[in-house]
Amino acid sequence: MRKFFIILLLNLIYFVNAQIPNVFWETYVYFIPNNTTTTSCYVEVAMSINPYSLHIQRNKDSSFFAAVKGIIEIFDNDKMIKKDSFVVKSPTAKKLDSLSYFGYLRRYWIDNNKSYWIQLTIQDIFDNKDSTQTNIQKPQTVSSTKFSNNNIFIQKKQIQTAFTNNSLCFSSIQFIDYIEKTQKQDMYFKHGYTIVPYNDNYFPEYMDNLKFLVEIYNADTIFGKQEPFVVYYKILDKDNNNKVLENFGGFKKMNANKTNVLIGQLSIKDLPSGNYYLSIEIKDKFNKAIKDQLIYFQRKNKTLAKQSSFVEEQFFGQQNHPDTLKMWLEALWPIANNIEKDWIINQTINKDPQMMKNFMIDFWEKRASDTASPVVLAKRYYSKLNYVMKNFKCGKIAPYYTDRGRVYLQYGEPNQRTIQLNEPGAYPYEIWQYYRIYDAATNQFFTNRRFVFVNKGIADECYTLIHSDMKGEFNNPNWQREIIKHDLYDINNPYQQQKKNYGNNFDKLYQNPQ
Repeated sequence: MRKFFIILLLNLIYFVNAQIPNVFWETYVYFIPNNTTTTSCYVEVAMSINPYSLHIQRNKDSSFFAAVKGIIEIFDNDKMIKKDSFVVKSPTAKKLDSLSYFGYLRRYWIDNNKSYWIQLTIQDIFDNKDSTQTNIQKPQTVSSTKFSNNNIFIQKKQIQTAFTNNSLCFSSIQFIDYIEKTQKQDMYFKHGYTIVPYNDNYFPEYMDNLKFLVEIYNADTIFGKQEPFVVYYKILDKDNNNKVLENFGGFKKMNANKTNVLIGQLSIKDLPSGNYYLSIEIKDKFNKAIKDQLIYFQRKNKTLAKQSSFVEEQFFGQQNHPDTLKMWLEALWPIANNIEKDWIINQTINKDPQMMKNFMIDFWEKRASDTASPVVLAKRYYSKLNYVMKNFKCGKIAPYYTDRGRVYLQYGEPNQRTIQLNEPGAYPYEIWQYYRIYDAATNQFFTNRRFVFVNKGIADECYTLIHSDMKGEFNNPNWQREIIKHDLYDINNPYQQQKKNYGNNFDKLYQNPQ
């Protein structure tokens, strides 16, 4: 009974105070071999939405539901090539605590051998409305693609199509939440099944099975039409040098076709908490390994805690508080890659201390490789974090998410930092100069790079990056206009344009920071 009231209380909190929608989403890329059209690939964009992160509504019959509106946009370089708006309503429930995650899936044809960005935007339809209202009907349309400025989920993912017609290829590996044989051809229909994707790589304790789907292309070209081959699937222990776990695997014999489909399942009931890979490996009839593919996932299992091969105390001491570990994890954002950022989001939502520790240890192990101590690298970074937490505050925003905090953590302490608080007719601003700076994205060093920050709030300490000549950073050739207080100077008046720099030093300080 106590557990019921706790769940109900949490649901009521979401019911009243829903903010940014809690969305798990993934992209899955597939290929049509020997397709004669220009678009030989397609991508599935699938999402799962937490109804308790939305404003829950009542129907006339007193049942509960929630709904979102969204946009899927696909970009080829900077050009948007597809845009699709939609509305999704959750299944109704008689009781408030009986709502379930609801989803949406769309497929889009795309070209082969290209890189794309896919952006998903989601907003609660009933945001800024009274959540207790009744007689709300199912929303049928969305007002164009307009969104309010508040409480919007927006995120990008990059995909790559790189298939051929003369070599063995894999589609994306897709985890499965629900699968059932069917003839109903709705958005989840594929290969004679209703297949609802599991759009996360985190498997909590209540999930006893790992189900997955992968397509294999051109086996007939490699092995010969209808020739036998074997697909092995197994779990590798990522925390233990990718050791193969003998009790977690299986195989399936197949006859080679242009496209072969593997739908598999592994019991993970006895899989301890930790970081793992699901490995799909193809072998020929002589048991020779031909090709494999991996997908990362995490397992939480309270009853079976895996013994870590690392000494956690070196990284964390006796610290085990979820909020502190969450802060340390979030602070990695400025130096994390896109995949790691997805993992950080998942871990900060789940807030499991052991899983957060496992992620951070793995994070620093990868960066240390064989050339440095991961503990030393971590300590150096968190010493910079201490400085950021003290010096780059901005209201309720965590200092490591501010522009100054992010730049400091990403590139280190500037060689010159000019702080101007009281120039005539100007907002407070800072100019940072780096004599030598490292860009981890391109693995390149650059010299003499600058960053300009301005604080237009004055009453707070929030500084925004308005210009940098560092590759990949925001570049604004007219950054000086962002510093000038426009209520004092008319930027369109030639006379004022000449007058505006009177008493100002930002051009001189930009060229020679002090």
